[in-house]
Amino acid sequence: MRIFSKLALGATVALYLSPLALAAQEVTLRVHSFGSPASLDHTAHLDRWAEKVEADSDGRIAVEVYPSLQLGGSVADLVSQMEDGIVDIIWTLPGFTPGRFPGAQGLELPFMNTGTSATMSPAAMEFIEANLAKEFEGIKIISVHATDAALIHTHGTPIRALEDFQGMKLRVAGRFIGEAVKGLGATPVGMGLGDVYEALSRGQVDGMLINWAITQPFRFYEVTDYHTDYPLFQSMLMTLMSQDSYDRLPDDLKAVIDANSGIEYATRMGEIWDTATDPARQATVDAGDEIITLSDAEIARWKEAVKPAYDAWIAEMDSRGYDGAALFQSLQEITAKYGRK
Repeated sequence: MRIFSKLALGATVALYLSPLALAAQEVTLRVHSFGSPASLDHTAHLDRWAEKVEADSDGRIAVEVYPSLQLGGSVADLVSQMEDGIVDIIWTLPGFTPGRFPGAQGLELPFMNTGTSATMSPAAMEFIEANLAKEFEGIKIISVHATDAALIHTHGTPIRALEDFQGMKLRVAGRFIGEAVKGLGATPVGMGLGDVYEALSRGQVDGMLINWAITQPFRFYEVTDYHTDYPLFQSMLMTLMSQDSYDRLPDDLKAVIDANSGIEYATRMGEIWDTATDPARQATVDAGDEIITLSDAEIARWKEAVKPAYDAWIAEMDSRGYDGAALFQSLQEITAKYGRK
């Protein structure tokens, strides 16, 4: 019996050390996100992405998703957590890490948007792939997809004309859209999304620039009264993987990641985001808020007023060794190709 036990143990050890068994060992990828587990980018994107990657790899890749910054730190720490190897994949926005993705923030400049996420998402991917390899060095891009178009939501005071911006404090999520708000005549205020509801209810800000789809889950219609419904810009939602984590994968598992990444994947995410626009807008109407439309003449005034934001972005890109003017031209051409508003 002792001889049989030793033989059985030896066979078991040999099995676990065989190439077949080694190939079946799991690779674990950790995904860190600032988003709520109930948010669209978890329920329709990150959680589903994890399931798909696990299934496509026959269980050889395990994906652990951590929403709501469960692994600690702030939104500004997400990029360094990925680059330091604490996590493999992050979900973030360009403006959340000041100075890190100024080129990608160009996609969030006012009036560069295409109007829908399904069209702006491929435009974003094309612009980044064509122009910003240096900015994303060391990063494997899973997707950069856009929100639906952002507009101005205010409490107490409506914005119907350029003059109405005077004295207003408006929440923004990035430097260059902040420059645009200054050009319009208001004061930009940076703060996390989770702080906006209370800030509006306490009068710490008078309004915010944000897309329709996010207003419903955060119930922003409860703390706003007016919504100036013209598409100003679109935020970029970036799912980024450490290039080192990707490079450590065997080729067949790299192929699994590749199949669940890229411009087609970003476009699908955009299509999903667009399904949330009309219900969110209707929830705001049902709450009794007023939807404000602008005349073409008024829109032209706004487009002229925000031009300093373009100049600031071009100068920033010049300072980083790019040809800022050429980059701005590329941005205009690519977004126009997909339907720029």
